[in-house]
Amino acid sequence: MPFSDIVAVSGLLLTLTTFLFNLAWPRLYEALELDESQSGLLARKRSRKKVTNVLFGCALPLTSTFLALFYVNLPAAVRIMGSSTLDLWDFDVDRTLYIFVVLALLVFALFNVWLAVRLIDKWRKLG
Repeated sequence: MPFSDIVAVSGLLLTLTTFLFNLAWPRLYEALELDESQSGLLARKRSRKKVTNVLFGCALPLTSTFLALFYVNLPAAVRIMGSSTLDLWDFDVDRTLYIFVVLALLVFALFNVWLAVRLIDKWRKLG
C-alpha cells in the first residue's frame, strides 16, 4: 500500500471520528453543565444517571477510538520523524500531512480524556 493511501485512510478515519465527536458534543456539553448543587434526591439521581449514560455512551467510546487510532499510527509517525530531516523548502507533503494527522489524533485523544475525567468528577459530585 503506497504511503499516500495510508495518509488518506488515516485522514478519513480522523474525519469520521471527528464527525462522531461533533454529533456527541451536545450531549457531552449538556451533561457537563448540570448543576452539582441541586436540591432534592430525585433530581440529583436523575442528573447522575444522565452523566453516567453520557460517560459510557459517548465519552469513553470516543476516547477509546481516538486513543486506539493514535496508538496504531504512532509507530509509523515515529519512524518518519526519526528518519526525516528538517527542510523548509523541499519536504515530502505526504509524510508531513501524516505527522499532522497523528498530532491531531493525539490532541483529540487528550481532549476526550479530559472530558471523561470531568464527567467522572461531575458524577462523583452528584453522588
